[in-house]
Parts: sequence; structure tokens; C-alpha cells
Amino acid sequence: MRKSEGDHLRVFNGRDGDWLAELVEINKNNAIIKLNNLISEQKKSPDIRIIASPVKKDAFDLMVEKACELGAAEFVPVICAHTVVHKVNQARLEAIAIEAAEQCERSDVMTVAPLVDLKKYLESVGSDRNIIFCIERKEAPSLVDVLHPLAKKPLDILIGPEGGFPAEEVNLIMGIKNIHTASLGPRILRAETALIAALSVAQLFS
Repeated sequence: MRKSEGDHLRVFNGRDGDWLAELVEINKNNAIIKLNNLISEQKKSPDIRIIASPVKKDAFDLMVEKACELGAAEFVPVICAHTVVHKVNQARLEAIAIEAAEQCERSDVMTVAPLVDLKKYLESVGSDRNIIFCIERKEAPSLVDVLHPLAKKPLDILIGPEGGFPAEEVNLIMGIKNIHTASLGPRILRAETALIAALSVAQLFS
């Protein structure tokens, strides 16, 4: 960051708001800062969770970055039937989320959950959460129409893998309580584009 002792910087920890701080001491592996004054109180992000299948590295990095920038509180990678990437580096994705929070001046950081099987995740979802199933190639109401009655409620947004969901997986998802199918428009979108489109709309209702 090219900062020196005596310089000022803005700091946050995701719990206590944004602070103006002064660099008191810089060592090889750490630094000591002094908190001077509170810039803004801690703001809680909307209870929006992204449920997404891992895709190729750069695209998945982008998905995590944009999910954080657009206000998601949590990102859950899930293994689906057509998932092509079966490992994720959780620590690296968490670092991407931290950098994204710094860049967009969020006062909290989106959490990144461990990789989990989609069926296992769906079976664990509480009845208080509504799940938006962004489905392609099927008739479904627009995302705006789906989200309108769900404004301010805990929300999951399910983004599919490359190649979409097979019929058996669609039936599994549709059998879960509080599932709401939604259309993102007439075109087939890449996973990263679908995430950005869905979350851009969802934050308007949060």
C-alpha cells in the first residue's frame, strides 16, 4: 500500500463500522494502527445468499467478486450434476471477497462457505428462506415479479452450472419448499452474467 508511519488510512473489520486510523508502527509481517475517529456506523448487508456451481477459475473468481460488490452476504459453492470444477480454494475466494469489499467500500465482508453437494444444501435450508431458481429454457415469471412480494425477506439465489440442470435435478429443486422459479430474460446467459443480472435486481428489493 506504500504507506509510512504517521500516514492515515481507512479501516474496517466487518463489525464496528469504518474508522479513520493512523499507522503507528510498521514491521515486516504486521502493522500497528491507532483508531482516531468513527467515519460511519456498521451497516448490515441484506440477507442474500448466492448458491452457485463452480465454473472455470477466472469466471468463478469474477462471480465471487461481483457477488460481494453487489451486496450478497454469503456465497455457497455447490456441486451439481453438470458441475465441471469439483474443487475450490476457499481461502483464495475469501481473499477475493475481502478485496472486493475494500474496493466498493462495504463495511462488512461477504463470507464464502465450503463446497457442498447441492442436494445436501437444499435439504439443510430453513423454512424461513426463499430460494430463487434462475431457470432457463422454461416458462417462468420475470425476476422482478417474483421478488416483489419477497422484498426484505431472507433470500437464496440459485445459479446453475455450465450446461444447466438436467431434468432429474430440476425435479429435485422444484420439490423443495419455498422454491420460486424466475426468468432472467429470453437469452441463455453464462453463469457469471446470470449472477450479476439476478443480484442487480435482487438488491433493489432488499
